[in-house]
Amino acid sequence: MWQEARKHERKLRGMMVDYKRRGERRREFYEKIKKDPAQFLQVHGRAYKIHLDSAVALAAESPLNMMPWQGDTSNMIDRFDVRAHLDYIPTYTPPLLNTTTPEQESEERKCNYERYRGLVQNDFANISEEQCLYQIYVEELYGGLQKPNEDEKKKLAEKKAQIGYTYEDSTVTEADEQMEKGNEDDSENSESEEDEVIPDIDVEVDVDELNPEQVTEINKMATTYGMADGDFVWMLRKDKEEVEAIKHAKALEAEKAMYSGRRSRRQRREFREKYMKGRQISPPRENLWGTVKRKMRNKRPKNADELKATVKETWASIPPQQCHKLITSMPCRIEAIIKAKGTPTKY
Repeated sequence: MWQEARKHERKLRGMMVDYKRRGERRREFYEKIKKDPAQFLQVHGRAYKIHLDSAVALAAESPLNMMPWQGDTSNMIDRFDVRAHLDYIPTYTPPLLNTTTPEQESEERKCNYERYRGLVQNDFANISEEQCLYQIYVEELYGGLQKPNEDEKKKLAEKKAQIGYTYEDSTVTEADEQMEKGNEDDSENSESEEDEVIPDIDVEVDVDELNPEQVTEINKMATTYGMADGDFVWMLRKDKEEVEAIKHAKALEAEKAMYSGRRSRRQRREFREKYMKGRQISPPRENLWGTVKRKMRNKRPKNADELKATVKETWASIPPQQCHKLITSMPCRIEAIIKAKGTPTKY
């Protein structure tokens, strides 16, 4: 009976491990193929020929179907027009001042950034509209070219490691060397030809590598697309910070997932110590408020005056350096709490 139970337990454990590994492989696969949904957005336009029938137009404008509105012969309308039942049509005068609020203007600038970000980057990189449309046509026809990332390159390099060795009996002929050189030259020429034919125009401007002149130039280009001066670089920097934050959070989650299980308490403790290393630890609460509570509990003040005296005495007994450290760190604490928006801070 015990052996049967152990057998089923091992079988269930193997199934659980298989499901877990299958889920990890599925997650890795979807992480590789995951793309920005905006890349799949396509706008197609087709030219249609309009066939005009002169007989229909003449019949619609014939005096039999037209009538003056309110007896005004200079304003002829169709006799089936709904304006025939109206007595007065007020004239529309557009407002002289813009009625949009600052919030609406800010939202409109953000929308313009999302709309025309690629165009601004192409203008900054001196990429013409014909090149951009040609690459879109090639990607729609053959699909986008997937470039391997650095991790995949490292894995492939490790698998394809070779050790150079020459045997005593073997001889390297000059013909083989010339053939190898010729193949290398052909591959280089083909790569250069491919680069010339299909240029890569997916430009991503790195904000940190721009000098002040380039920042001014790209901000000036963005103003023609409905953005204020300085909006484009500021929003690019915000996008980059958001991507870095998401990447850091994913790395932390992946590292935490590695230390799951009963036997990994030490790893989790080391991870917490590594995460807390270099942080500024706030003064312990026990030194400030615990002392007050203990003295109040021992003395047991009977009225408000004794309570006030006890609190003053307790605060006087706290070292001045500790109070100074707490007070000077308050602005940094408040700023960190505001930026964190509910997430843990370094304090």
